[in-house]
Amino acid sequence: MVLSDKLKQLRDERNWSQRFVANLMNVHRTTISKYESGQITPSYQALNQLASIYKIDASELISELGESVPAPSQPYVLNENNFDHDMDLIKQLVDQSPDLKKALLELYNLDEKTQKLAIQLFQAQMQIMKKR
Repeated sequence: MVLSDKLKQLRDERNWSQRFVANLMNVHRTTISKYESGQITPSYQALNQLASIYKIDASELISELGESVPAPSQPYVLNENNFDHDMDLIKQLVDQSPDLKKALLELYNLDEKTQKLAIQLFQAQMQIMKKR
């Protein structure tokens, strides 16, 4: 399978939007679109990041590249400043709670005004729960 098709398939299987994947990678949505249309080839680091997001072995994506992108001589290590401990905790929480994941995906698909209202309601509810 062509890499671009594989990336689209992985995203579609999860019912994720390009915008959602782009936010996870901290890139613009058009970057994901270009990966999936074959207009640009993801870097080795981007492939590793996509593999992590899709929870697959990176070799599944890298093998689709063939000889077009050589593997780096040293493993890719994220800059310490790019690590967000809070996001790691949130990811663990979402992984442990399918209902929370579903609710957050529903929140993501709301318009911006409704998202803000839902977040305010959630924050108010959390304050009430803390007082108990």
